[in-house]
Amino acid sequence: MRFLSKPRMPSNHGFSLVEAFIVLALIAVVLGFAVPAWQTQIIAKEVDTASGQLFRDLQLARVESIRRGVPVVLCPSQDSEICHPDGDWGNGWIGFEDPDGNHRYDRTESILLIGPAFARVNINWRSPNWLRFMPQGEAWPNGHFRVCDKSNSRTQSVIVYQTGRARLASKSPSGSPVLC
Repeated sequence: MRFLSKPRMPSNHGFSLVEAFIVLALIAVVLGFAVPAWQTQIIAKEVDTASGQLFRDLQLARVESIRRGVPVVLCPSQDSEICHPDGDWGNGWIGFEDPDGNHRYDRTESILLIGPAFARVNINWRSPNWLRFMPQGEAWPNGHFRVCDKSNSRTQSVIVYQTGRARLASKSPSGSPVLC
């Protein structure tokens, strides 16, 4: 009597070294295309977040000046207590009541807002490097903030009118590109 044996199937216990290298190479190629696109999106989001936060804080400072009946000053500040006249607004800012009109925070004055620091964003304003809102709602000086990432690949402006109103724009008030 003859027994028929089943044909042996080759056993497969995993990938060969060549197959694993091919898969790793394909993953590296896909990531090589995807990572720069993600970085561009992250930079754009940081600039949008910084300009949006600044815009909201400008609106808040104006409203608080009207509501409290005192001037409110915004200035760049790294430590949330001292205005830095040559400072980058990207390192943070403060907004405070300024009833004495000296444009400097004194311990007797109330801090109304503290703006966050943005590590990869530069925010520049004109000279003087502070902004004051009056109880009637107007702002001085008027101008525009230039919000840019460190490589200047993504820019935005926050335009402040003398009436105290602000708006976000992708260009400077003259319609030219934002230059940081």
